[in-house]
Amino acid sequence: MVDVEKVCDTIGYRFSNQDLLLQAFTRRSYSEEMGGQNNEVLEFIGDKALDLAVIRILIEKFGMITEDKEYCELKLRNPKWFKTRRPEGAFTDIKKDLVEKKALARSMRELGFHKALIMGQGDIKSHVEEQDSVQEDLFEAIIGAVAVDCDWDMNTITDVVSNMINFDAYFNNEGPETNYVGLLQEWCQNNGMDTPTYEYSFNGKCTIAELTLEVDGDMLNDIGAGDNNAEARMECALNMWDRLWKEGYIKSKYESAVGEPIREDALRQVNELVQKGIIEKPEYEFQEEHDEDGTFWNCLLKSEEDPDPEWQFGDTKKEAQREAAYRFLCYLMDYEPEE
Repeated sequence: MVDVEKVCDTIGYRFSNQDLLLQAFTRRSYSEEMGGQNNEVLEFIGDKALDLAVIRILIEKFGMITEDKEYCELKLRNPKWFKTRRPEGAFTDIKKDLVEKKALARSMRELGFHKALIMGQGDIKSHVEEQDSVQEDLFEAIIGAVAVDCDWDMNTITDVVSNMINFDAYFNNEGPETNYVGLLQEWCQNNGMDTPTYEYSFNGKCTIAELTLEVDGDMLNDIGAGDNNAEARMECALNMWDRLWKEGYIKSKYESAVGEPIREDALRQVNELVQKGIIEKPEYEFQEEHDEDGTFWNCLLKSEEDPDPEWQFGDTKKEAQREAAYRFLCYLMDYEPEE
């Protein structure tokens, strides 16, 4: 069931026609069984509106009208050119990062919106709400519903997009930052808790996000502040994550993020820690050696988190690298490596 109030609070927009919001959550499988409209056209609209909003945000951040004091081949005096601090190719890459399928799907999972999809029986049995493509469609359909309801007011659409995607976190870190909203959500789910629900308010200066969790019978409350819901939500999740870590509810931030060390899966686990922004990308150094049994490889994983790494070996380069990654994870999580 769609909690209209929660969705509106989260995206920072109140619908004049709430039926549009319900339509955004309705898949074709339901409309084919029960009648009515589904979210496919809204998804199409939202895809275009999202592109325009993201481009607008990028240009507002990096673009300017400037005066070129020198003459040019056009013979203009003090021409007022439009220029940007980033090349076109950089904008293309940033936009791709921000609106790619996995990024939009992750946003829906973090907000818990995908659980409220209105679906037909076939979709329900297949659990399609867990698919990235379905979650991406929902994100775009919500933007489409907002676009139609506000009569394409770009200020409104841009504000909603900013509330759903934390742009400043991306720009300030020159790439995806540590996603504490996602980390906290994963931790809650792994510990049998519901998806965290944030409450939003405005104090006259900034947006405030508040979160209350019941952990082992204790009620924990934290807040975060930002220019929009997305920023406030991220700071609130960070504050709660730090509190859980400092007060001992989270035993290991590394293990909470990727699980216990698994030798066969160690390279993926290390890469996931990097992608989530928990550790810096390590460097691998390799040495090829030979003995009477043939060739073998040594690998040294260099990371700020491990000041005294040891060489690890394997019959192949990949095996040596995997063993180095596994030993590194065991060090981070205080596990005794399995021999």
